[in-house]
Amino acid sequence: MANQQPLDLAEIDPPRWRIMTGDTVYGPYTLGQMRSFVSEARLTVTSKVADGDGGAFIEAREHTDLKPLFSAAPARARKAPQTEPSNLMVIIRHTGDSRATVLNVLNELGRFAEMMPGAYLLSSTERVSQIRLQLAEAAAPGDQIVIVNASTGRLAWAGLGTETDALVRSVWTPKA
Repeated sequence: MANQQPLDLAEIDPPRWRIMTGDTVYGPYTLGQMRSFVSEARLTVTSKVADGDGGAFIEAREHTDLKPLFSAAPARARKAPQTEPSNLMVIIRHTGDSRATVLNVLNELGRFAEMMPGAYLLSSTERVSQIRLQLAEAAAPGDQIVIVNASTGRLAWAGLGTETDALVRSVWTPKA
C-alpha cells in the first residue's frame, strides 16, 4: 500500500482574497469562498477586495480572477420577488450611530416591530440576501447583523468576522 499524503487544498485554492467592509478587513478567503459569497449576494461587483496581504482594495469587478464570478450573478438577481411575505428575525448589534438609518431601512422592507433592543421581527417579501445587503449598507462599521428567515430556514449575516463565519457555516443546516 502506497504512502498517501492528505490532499492540501490550500495549494489548489489558497486563501488570498480580503474584503473591506467599512473600516474592517475580513479574510483571507479562497476563490471558492468568494464564489459562495457572490451566490449569497454577500459580495457584489462594487465590494472592496484586495488580492493578497499587500494588495490595494479595489472594486471586485476590477479583479480579473473575480470577474467570471459575476457573469452568472445577474441571472440570480433577476429572480421574481416573493409574493408572500416571510417572517424574519433580525438581530443587530449597533456599535455606532446607525440605529435611525437601520430603522428606516426596516420600515422600507416591510412591517417590523422591535421586541427588545436590537432584536426585530420583520414581515417582508424581500429575499434574505437583499435584506442583508440593504441592512449592511445602512449599518455603521463594526455593526453585526444576523437574519433568520423563520419561513424558509435561511440564515444570513454580516460583520461577524472570519472565525464566526466559519463556525456558523459548520453548524447551520438550511432547509432544502
